Amino acid sequence: MDPRSILQSPLAYITFQALVGGLHVRTVCLDMLNIKPGEKILDVGCGPAYYLNKMPEVEYFGFDTDKRYIDYARTQYGHRGTFVCDVFNNRNAQLFDNFDCVMLMGLLHHLDDDSCFTLLNLVASKLKSTGRVIALDTTLHQDQNRFDKYLAKNDRGQYVRNPDEFRALADPSFSSVKGQLIRAWWMPSIYWVMVLRRPMTSLLHD
Repeated sequence: MDPRSILQSPLAYITFQALVGGLHVRTVCLDMLNIKPGEKILDVGCGPAYYLNKMPEVEYFGFDTDKRYIDYARTQYGHRGTFVCDVFNNRNAQLFDNFDCVMLMGLLHHLDDDSCFTLLNLVASKLKSTGRVIALDTTLHQDQNRFDKYLAKNDRGQYVRNPDEFRALADPSFSSVKGQLIRAWWMPSIYWVMVLRRPMTSLLHD
């Protein structure tokens, strides 16, 4: 059995994320977003949404294709948000007005390039002109030690990229793409986080 299959359990996944620094870097991402009470938030690939309690009271919508994760999120946080077990696609996007913030936490490295381009373009079309997107992913980087690189290459995501490759995915849809490397001090794991602003779709109408 592939050891990574254990992470299909929501509790095992949450525990693993705490151990390898995933919870820490997600907390850093939330600080970067500076989410305000009452904002409208879209979380694509929300998983069990274990970081939702770290947000203020917002209008939250979480999408994920794993029913076990969504069921857990509904049980634990159903009073805080709406959870949908489905792909966030054009059909679902039409059900919503534009968002203040979109979260792609650990998602892009699970998608091939074409799927990333499609999703980022869709997300850009559903973002307010003053809104922001945050994308957090496992990455490959020249400063990684051997163990760190081993962890990245053996991630469940099949499309772990280097920072320049991640940036190239976002450039066609956003005129502001700012990224940085972050890590948890107790683990060798390193992550790439991008903050995306000024969607190209809104610039066409300015």
